[in-house]
Amino acid sequence: SILPSSGWIHRRGNRMRYAETGFNLEVDLTRGNIERVPTDPELTALHLGGLGTNARLMWDRVGPHVDAFDAENLLVFGTGLLAGTPAPGCNRTIVSTISPQTKLFAFSMMGGFWGPELKHAGYDKVVIRGRSPELVYLWIDDDKVEIRDASHIRGLGTLETAELIREELKDPHIPVASIGMAGENRVFFASIEQGRASASRLGVGAVMGDKNLKAIAVRGTKDINIARPLEFMEHCNEALKYIEKRNENPIPGVMPILAGLGSPQEMAIHDEKWHTENFMWGNARERRRDFWTEEIQEEWTETMETMRTRLLSCHNCPMKCGASIAVDKRFCSYMMKCFSKLTYTMAAYEDLDFGLRMAQKATEHGVDAFSCPQTMAFGLELYEAGILT
Repeated sequence: SILPSSGWIHRRGNRMRYAETGFNLEVDLTRGNIERVPTDPELTALHLGGLGTNARLMWDRVGPHVDAFDAENLLVFGTGLLAGTPAPGCNRTIVSTISPQTKLFAFSMMGGFWGPELKHAGYDKVVIRGRSPELVYLWIDDDKVEIRDASHIRGLGTLETAELIREELKDPHIPVASIGMAGENRVFFASIEQGRASASRLGVGAVMGDKNLKAIAVRGTKDINIARPLEFMEHCNEALKYIEKRNENPIPGVMPILAGLGSPQEMAIHDEKWHTENFMWGNARERRRDFWTEEIQEEWTETMETMRTRLLSCHNCPMKCGASIAVDKRFCSYMMKCFSKLTYTMAAYEDLDFGLRMAQKATEHGVDAFSCPQTMAFGLELYEAGILT
């Protein structure tokens, strides 16, 4: 489907749209229909960014008795209001739907590069409805949007899916949000993986799989309008200075920027020690205070130095809180996100090498790095108790 271009900067009356594009992309997978729909600026004024406007859209259009796996359920990818602008770290996408876990409205947030790219393609949201009769993927290339056959990538992992789509589109830099076998099989904690980041909570990947949508690839080349760019850049520079202060505390009563994140440049050894000894995760009855030793620290440091190839940031962010991990040189590396390297270690009570290898498999399958390890840990407890053989 080739969408008609109606101008990049949308005006509603005398009101110019700033930061947001003023358009949503509506995709009906049942009918194969694609529409570029102008949005009401009053909704942004009332609800602000991706989460608020997603929630309003779901409230208005999804009835109270719609189930997660009903065709009437929506899967909404909503960008943050400042995503794609020079604002530091503003790169978020909110994925909203009815959760198969809770049967309630749910949202999952991902960073990376996908959201800003969608804004530059000219859309604030992608609204998916219906269910495709066959497995497909969505290709957004500015005003040209296509629903493409994905039968050749059925059963593939998220990383391999993204690579094959990029090869097919002849562009190695296209952000691709995809599901793995977990999403295809509607696992309740299936994630949507997108390279550096993922939308993983509450089964959003299962809903994507139920709609027979394997991936969404996007390329955008348009500009984003800023109302007062010089003033805006001054505020951006102030934010950068605050981030650069790192562990200093420039604002009384507000925790330092890295206090909850840790410093990957120093390998966050302190945070790893704290989590493994104090965070009662999964197989909690086996947790012990003296787990962390000098030998463990030396082993983990060596493992990270061996498997970590580089540190990574999301779009327009200076933090570098992710890492490219290569556990097997025969396969492409994957992106380690935040503390997911610890979750499998704590669940299965094994070394970091094991945790990093499990995390790669989990990324390929497309499962939530917090729900999956707890499920594994529960299985281990059942095994230890003789309930599972």
